[in-house]
Amino acid sequence: MINLARIKQFGIFTVVVLLLLCVRLGYLSAIKGEALSKQAVLQRTDSIPIKTARGIIYDRQMRAITEGRCRLHAAVIVQECVNPDEVSRLIGQKITKDDIEIFPLQAVTEQQARLVKMRGVMLFNVSERYNQDGLLSHVIGYKSDDGGFGIEYAFDKELTIEQSDSISMIKNANSKMMTGLGYNRTSKKNYNGIRLSIDYHVQAIVEKALDNNMENGAAVVVEVETGDILAMASRPNFLQSQLAKYLTSSRGELINRAVSEYDLGSVFKVVLAAAALEEGIYNPQSQFRCGGALDVSGREFVCNNKDGHGVLSLELGLAHSCNVVFYKIGQDLGINKINEYAKKLGFDQKILNIEGFGEKKGYIPSDIENMPQEIANISIGQGKIKVTPLQVADMFCTIANGGIRKSLTLTDGIVDQNGNYTQTKTKGTKRVISAQTAAALRKMLRTAVKEGTGTNAQIEGWGAAGKTGSAQSGWEKDGELMTHGWFGGYFPEENPKYVCVVLAENGKSGAASAAPVFREIGEGIKKLYPEA
Repeated sequence: MINLARIKQFGIFTVVVLLLLCVRLGYLSAIKGEALSKQAVLQRTDSIPIKTARGIIYDRQMRAITEGRCRLHAAVIVQECVNPDEVSRLIGQKITKDDIEIFPLQAVTEQQARLVKMRGVMLFNVSERYNQDGLLSHVIGYKSDDGGFGIEYAFDKELTIEQSDSISMIKNANSKMMTGLGYNRTSKKNYNGIRLSIDYHVQAIVEKALDNNMENGAAVVVEVETGDILAMASRPNFLQSQLAKYLTSSRGELINRAVSEYDLGSVFKVVLAAAALEEGIYNPQSQFRCGGALDVSGREFVCNNKDGHGVLSLELGLAHSCNVVFYKIGQDLGINKINEYAKKLGFDQKILNIEGFGEKKGYIPSDIENMPQEIANISIGQGKIKVTPLQVADMFCTIANGGIRKSLTLTDGIVDQNGNYTQTKTKGTKRVISAQTAAALRKMLRTAVKEGTGTNAQIEGWGAAGKTGSAQSGWEKDGELMTHGWFGGYFPEENPKYVCVVLAENGKSGAASAAPVFREIGEGIKKLYPEA
């Protein structure tokens, strides 16, 4: 006998179940559908990384120095290619995989333009980490598993980003690419990075001047008012993209000479002049007699002019770089005072003090070597003195700022993922010599350029002030003793805006090798910023 009540109950139950299933399906379709679809696709999606993202290094105007240029790439889907051999010929590289392969292209040519129309090929741009002209390479530096130097190494933590640029494709159950479904490039805009005090255009001027004039050396430009380092360059240069070949090179391309230790020569006479004036031992018009040499404890120390300069003032002694004048001043000051003023003016210490950047400390002897003959050598920048071009720039900034030493800075701050900039630099100032002493030194340095050894540094319309140096290193190269050429100073002469220091490694004469480079840099900056 048929139980109508049970049939009715079963029918109701079936309807309820069907309604619940419909509600669930509707929920999955309307609410979770997109997420589930993405999940399903992701299970069959494979990605090929193109490059790993890294924080950008910017200049002071937020111009990207790294990631600033792009290179054309081709993504080749072999299964969709009608003529793989022709594609391989146009790309210039052999296709070895059976699904998708990424090729960097050398240049945009007529042949490569044909690739755009070919099935199975997609052209796209990928930003390159480093420019191919090596601009700012020694400041940027590099980071590898074995070490590194520069901003890349010192700020590796801040520049590391968990992000990549990639090509994605859908594959079947056999991990083969599913033809006809295409592929997609995934790239997220990156703003994270470090902002430097560097001025991109000033840096370009400095690097061009070095390339035009020397194989080995360095130059630094600092803004007087702020202490910001606008340019820092070293030669020989290197390209991070070809790093392997420099690791075994004997030319020292990976050395940042702007922060490396060198013998200084006569530029160090500025330190003795500052000490003598500040201590009241001499004034700019104090008279000296130079007969071409001076006896110091039974040993003859010669002048740079073997016939002697005759009677001349301290001001002219600095202008003509008379050794005898500074032999005498050194004996009167003693090693402790020389050391004291050298440190006040920035020597024997790191200027940037950025851990991992590669900056050297230099060395100025102290009283443990207080011997008259050793002091004579030190007084003209010879002997056991070691300095960096950046330290020399620090000294001239202090003089240009009227005796106030300002902290020199290279890193300005941190840029976050939204492109917002947070300044992290701290500016310290301290008076280290009196305004009167600084004013006297500025006049003496102007004289050195107008009528002394630094005439090759004169900048038309601006003038300049500074000091030459020719430093005997004690090193040999090609059977000859190496002598480094220096020029350090500032411009314009009356209202200093920029300090510039040039080192010509084994340049023999600072007047002949470094001063003209200083002038070329100054003239370039004058064209760039004529309002100074």
